Amino acid sequence: MRAELGTLAWVFRREFGARFDSASALTVTVVFALVAHGLFFFLGHPVGDLQLPSFWAGGVASLQVVFAWLPLLFVGLIPALTMGAWADERAAGTDELLFTWPLSSRASVLGKFFAVWAFLGLALAIVILPLGLVTASLGNLDWGTVFGGFIGAFFLAGACISLSLFLSALFSEQLSAFLSSALLLGLLWSAGLLVHALPAGLADAVNYASPYAHFFDSAARGVFELKDLIYHVSLMAAGLWCNALVVEGRRWS
Repeated sequence: MRAELGTLAWVFRREFGARFDSASALTVTVVFALVAHGLFFFLGHPVGDLQLPSFWAGGVASLQVVFAWLPLLFVGLIPALTMGAWADERAAGTDELLFTWPLSSRASVLGKFFAVWAFLGLALAIVILPLGLVTASLGNLDWGTVFGGFIGAFFLAGACISLSLFLSALFSEQLSAFLSSALLLGLLWSAGLLVHALPAGLADAVNYASPYAHFFDSAARGVFELKDLIYHVSLMAAGLWCNALVVEGRRWS
């Protein structure tokens, strides 16, 4: 157990450090922060059931707008951060080298997952903390709702990362990994917009299956609920399990 934790920590340090050495990862993160700030201050959220004015137009001391946009922003951000996690290893043949080392598939998968999740958590803090400070300086901001929204967004990100890493393990090209991941996350996001056109029973099933519904109905509105946390953790576990199966299958192929 101690040896596996040690290898997990090694993979984590390797992958987390690689994010800071990657010009593309840093560029995508900067673009993510700038777009989120622009949407918050100038556009608002005019999409779906949760329609909100921009900060300047509404004059409300709340970060609901940026939380409402995060799921859609994740559709582009998360595939960009995960597309090379396994695809690069396969293209360069370094995954075969990893398989010759005393590394379990579980340690490799978890190390990569926690590295991307930690990096994205840092990106979220870079986006949300400045907006919170600006908003609090101009009005009476409820930091409890900000904290709840951040935790909800963080676990939503974890669920999406686990799915994207699984898809990255299926491809040897970054572009294929990016497109498949963006397509899946985009479909999950758009499901919330389509439920009104579906029969009641099917609409409820589709709505419950979408991780974004478990964010929009609670954390995006400033309310953190345990049932949504359990859902996201369960989806995370499923994605990581599938990822480990793919990696383990290539180890013995």
